[in-house]
Amino acid sequence: MKIKRLKNGLAFFNNSDNFGIGLLISGFIFLIIALLAQDGDDYKSIFVYMFIGLIICCIGAVIWIRTNITRYYKSRLQQKADEHFNSIIAEKDSNIEELTKSNAFLSKIVHRDNHLMSSLQYSLEELCNCNDKQKQSKIITELLTLAKERNELVQKEQAENKVLASTGNSVIDGALLNMYIKASAHEINFDLIANTDINYLINHFLSQTELETLFCDHIKDAVIAVESTGKRNGNILTSVSSVDGIYEISVSDNGIEFETDTLQKLGTERVTTHKESGGNGIGFMTTFDTLKKSKASLIITEYEPDKPFTKTVTFRFDGQGNFIIRSYRCEILKEKIIREDILITYN
Repeated sequence: MKIKRLKNGLAFFNNSDNFGIGLLISGFIFLIIALLAQDGDDYKSIFVYMFIGLIICCIGAVIWIRTNITRYYKSRLQQKADEHFNSIIAEKDSNIEELTKSNAFLSKIVHRDNHLMSSLQYSLEELCNCNDKQKQSKIITELLTLAKERNELVQKEQAENKVLASTGNSVIDGALLNMYIKASAHEINFDLIANTDINYLINHFLSQTELETLFCDHIKDAVIAVESTGKRNGNILTSVSSVDGIYEISVSDNGIEFETDTLQKLGTERVTTHKESGGNGIGFMTTFDTLKKSKASLIITEYEPDKPFTKTVTFRFDGQGNFIIRSYRCEILKEKIIREDILITYN
């Protein structure tokens, strides 16, 4: 062990990864020495020593092959793990970048709204304490101007920051942006998919105000439904699409599902299960009036608990005027909902 080369060589063979090749080399050396050391015709001893040497060589070869195969698969697994973690890191970095932009955008809106709220509060107090109709009219005009300026600024920020996809209508974009801000205030992720220009709906089925109300009412309901779960991973997805010339608007959320009593009374009377959270039941009453006017169908889809969303409320402008509920709890709903105008099917 004092010989430097021998010491390094033994250290090499002492490594568990090199044990197999070390044993294989040792077997060959044993064979050579055994052959050289034999004297005479003692073939039995030669056979025994060769047999032992071959066994050592075979064991060494098996260990060496197994070690290399194991090392190869470990390397492949490590490579795949690295690729997987790198993709996760890249995705997280992308999400962080989007959230950073979103937070910067919301910070601007909140900062400006704080000043606007002070002005609004002052103007409202002055309006309440004023008996002069001319002055009241002036204050109301100022408030309308304030609201208009705020809406224009929000739309400008939206256009510059591209927080949400555009529907093709600036007024609707502004309304959806306000809903985005409202959802963010409740720590709810809000996203919009717009695959078609929404102006066709405004020109053929309903007014811009009716469409804005439709969006805001049901996104607000989705926010309340998500808030009612008490979870911190709330998600709302709004989509505008056109399939085979039929336009659809959908609002999906992972909030609590509809109660059967609510579905039973939906559209026939004002009903809400979230009065304490701001629900008043007017939203769906207004929606049914709008759907009746445009002959659009209402489709409520309920998903099983393990799905990303709990439910989707869809408004399909198909000229049919149907009310359809597609649910995983179809049989339960059929037992408790007694209405001829609702078609209940499995999702």
